[in-house]
Amino acid sequence: MFPGGGKMEYCVVGRGLCKSYASKKVLDNVDIHVPINHIYGLIGPNGAGKSTLLKCIMNLIRVDGGNVQVFGNPAGMGKHELNRTGSLIESPYFYDDLTGMENLLVHSRYMGCYDKKRLDEVLDEVDLTKDAGKKVAGYSMGMRQRLAIARAILIKPELLILDEPINALDPEGIRKMRELFIRLNVELGTTIIISSHILSEMDFLAGDIGIMRDGRLIKEKTMKEIHQENKEKIVAKVDDLSKAVVVLEERGIKNYKILDDGQIQIFDLTHDTSYYAELFVQSRLKLYQIDIVKKTLEEYFFETVGGN
Repeated sequence: MFPGGGKMEYCVVGRGLCKSYASKKVLDNVDIHVPINHIYGLIGPNGAGKSTLLKCIMNLIRVDGGNVQVFGNPAGMGKHELNRTGSLIESPYFYDDLTGMENLLVHSRYMGCYDKKRLDEVLDEVDLTKDAGKKVAGYSMGMRQRLAIARAILIKPELLILDEPINALDPEGIRKMRELFIRLNVELGTTIIISSHILSEMDFLAGDIGIMRDGRLIKEKTMKEIHQENKEKIVAKVDDLSKAVVVLEERGIKNYKILDDGQIQIFDLTHDTSYYAELFVQSRLKLYQIDIVKKTLEEYFFETVGGN
């Protein structure tokens, strides 16, 4: 079933997945390959089908066509696989009249993994220790999201499926959750599928990227491949963009772009930054900044799906 002479290289494989609601096709022949022990970032605009795809992997909804393999099981997500999987898909639900700790306690008993030390540990990992005794009805959206993450990682899952997990978190919360996900992956070998519209976070987290649009998974790439493919550019900031354009055109350099924030991007890398710096300075332009940079994941995404 898996490449590599029987050795499982993928934790999740979906082939030809289709799902429609009434006349709307939400998943259109989707193939997905999630390498074991990797962090896989699923990105795409709202309505692309990301949440539906994750629900299909979790066997929360039935597909109209195609199949999913999880941990090598051609039948997909069964009881055995569920006991090895943690998940957070769409809005988390809790017993509002119970405390954060009590909600985790109910879940741990349901999963057959009650361990008071582990409950304390996950609450600490999501920075909810001091709020563990408060009723969830009084939790903010960010606190509920962190509690949902604590619940998802409670069993130390081998597979963790997270749908927009950093929604409603403040910058400090986002940083802590990022560090937590990386630690789970590195120290425990947890395979993580994480959907997000915050592309800068995916640049930090993911080793593999799947791009969705209109119910189709249009591209799968490793981040290493994306960075290798993305052409470098020189970014300069000067006091007079009009004059800088004239200077470049006079030297036969036409592959550039002017940005609204006063920067000019130069894609002609025949010359290095020192050449352009000297050219601008000799032309009596004030040079505030000049760097060589690579295209961001956000730029790559918009080039792939189209749009501004």
